[in-house]
Amino acid sequence: MALSRDKIVDAALRLMEREGLQGVSMRKLAQELDAGAATLYWHVGDKEQLLGLMLDRIVGESKVVEPDPEHWQEQVKQLARNARELFKSHRDAAQLSMGRIPTGPNSLPVLERYLAVLASASLPPRVIAYASDMFSLFVGAFAFEESMPPPDVAAMGASLQGLSPEEYPYLTSLSADLMAGDTDERFEWALELLVRGLESLREVGDEERR
Repeated sequence: MALSRDKIVDAALRLMEREGLQGVSMRKLAQELDAGAATLYWHVGDKEQLLGLMLDRIVGESKVVEPDPEHWQEQVKQLARNARELFKSHRDAAQLSMGRIPTGPNSLPVLERYLAVLASASLPPRVIAYASDMFSLFVGAFAFEESMPPPDVAAMGASLQGLSPEEYPYLTSLSADLMAGDTDERFEWALELLVRGLESLREVGDEERR
């Protein structure tokens, strides 16, 4: 079977699903494809370039929407929800996204559409640029934490309640709230916070244009 960049990326994604991101190596990938490592390097460069190609492929699966200025707030939230679900659907995809900016042919159309949705809100250019980065970081970090073993919330809450109220008045009085809510509730709360922040910056932008 003749190798190609796409076939190598396909195999690398299968390897990540099976063994996790830490299990992806050029040696294992060569074994997966019954090929020499030198052949892989010729097609995809080094391992870091391969990881970038894998991320590009995953991001390219994103669900996008046509910008609607009347409903941009909900569209921004939905894009974040879609990205979270996409990361959850691929083992270690969120970890793969950390520290990498997807700029390949599959992800660029997706990023363009994200920016178009933000632009439909009449936000200032710098706000659009920073917001797109901030949302990517938030969703990636949130999904990465979700991929980890869940913490023992009951034990953490009991530990906080056992603290001295005199020494830790806020940790003890807020212990129930600090442990409250599931991941979906916390994700939606954060989205609401972020979108309200964008709304306030949009108002500043409108005033600056007057």
